[in-house]
Amino acid sequence: MKKIVLTLAALCVINTAMANEQIAETLCGYIKEDNRNQLRKTLSENKLNVRNIYSSIKCNNESMLQFAIRHDAFESGSFIVKQMPSKTLAEFDYAAWAGSNGLEASALVDVIKTRIGE
Repeated sequence: MKKIVLTLAALCVINTAMANEQIAETLCGYIKEDNRNQLRKTLSENKLNVRNIYSSIKCNNESMLQFAIRHDAFESGSFIVKQMPSKTLAEFDYAAWAGSNGLEASALVDVIKTRIGE
């Protein structure tokens, strides 16, 4: 009986991990498409908020904001910026990162700077 319980517990963990990975892929897809409404809807349906998942979601090994800047996803990126605490945004120098990647002209970098008070 103990083995059955342990097996069921292991399956639950695997299913949760797969579901989380699927949600992350979905969110990254909506960011890439610059679909703010679907991004908000997916977060709401899964009872998630950007603040709590921001550090754990990576889109092509980049943060959600880096990914938004790279794909010129202004609407989705602006939504993420508004949901994040300015202190958390200030911890990473998005302007320097954008400059080193040839993305300094991104309007989203200006939104981030405004949010953190630069």
